[in-house]
Amino acid sequence: MNYKLRYFLMPVLVGTIAVSCDKKDLDEVSPSASFSTEGTNLAVSGNLIFADDMESGNPFSGAHGLELGAPHSLTSASRPGGGGKAARFELRQNDPDVKGSRRVEVTVVKDEVEKEMWYAYDVYFPAADFVDEDDDEVINQWYQSGLGTPSASIRSKAGRLQFRVGGDADAREKIDIGPVAKDTWLRIVVHMVHASGSEGLTQAWVNGKMVVDRKGANMYPGDLPKWKVGIYKSGWASETTTTNKRVLFLDNVRVGNASASLAEMTATTTAPTPAPAPAPAPAPAPEEPAPAPAPAPAPAPAPEEPAPAPAPAPAPEETAPAPAPAPAPAPAPEEPSKTYPSAWSKFNSDWWDKFFSRARGR
Repeated sequence: MNYKLRYFLMPVLVGTIAVSCDKKDLDEVSPSASFSTEGTNLAVSGNLIFADDMESGNPFSGAHGLELGAPHSLTSASRPGGGGKAARFELRQNDPDVKGSRRVEVTVVKDEVEKEMWYAYDVYFPAADFVDEDDDEVINQWYQSGLGTPSASIRSKAGRLQFRVGGDADAREKIDIGPVAKDTWLRIVVHMVHASGSEGLTQAWVNGKMVVDRKGANMYPGDLPKWKVGIYKSGWASETTTTNKRVLFLDNVRVGNASASLAEMTATTTAPTPAPAPAPAPAPAPEEPAPAPAPAPAPAPAPEEPAPAPAPAPAPEETAPAPAPAPAPAPAPEEPSKTYPSAWSKFNSDWWDKFFSRARGR
């Protein structure tokens, strides 16, 4: 054989061998299934062998297998009520058959199942897309390949949840575990000691309340069952019913080993609702020029003060009565004029006047 041709054919032969080894599981896998483990919380603790909070946006990426018939069968969606993401299952009456019936299911674990196990999930039934009807559907089952109807399952029927379990397909016990509550989340936890005899144990809780505590067979003789979740409505394969669509949401799916506990299976794992991003501040509106301030109103003229009344004319001063004239001094009695008969006489007279005036002045 040509040396180069041999190296060309080697990868092809190896790939063929690998496909042949995995063929036994192909009946459980959708051609479009993705098996990336990114975002799947495997082995969250030492007691959990599977855990998926759906936050990766690729629900059940680490599960054993998917059984899907249409693009709408299994999608990632916002968790109803807020709090992150969830897996959305949708089955329509006219969807193509998958493995001979109408289903959209995920085989969560198969070969990992041990004698004692814990199983848990959150389930949400939207009122608008999960109308109550008498025909039932399986939302969770423990199935033993090749043995027909599941030995244990949880179903919805006429608005009630029902746990069917037993070691005889024709004599399984039907246990009512509560209403199909709509538009609200239910946390379902199941603890099983898988057995086809009296050592079997089946316990179940809904929202923390124990609704099943049963001892006895919970599987058929044979291999341990695989665990599946989703919607399986076998009646639609051959007939129509009063509804043509089923939608439910699953979240926080977990599988624990014998050492797990109820507390580990019920611990809250839902992502907190993200705080809304703050709205961007609106761009400031262009500033309009500030309007010119209105002129201040002119102050009202102060009322004119009336001109002061003219001061009253002063009352005319009463004329002081003129003082009575001092009485004129009584004239000195005239001395009788002297008669001088001559100039000598006149000279003699003047001399004597002066003499008498001086005499009076002394």
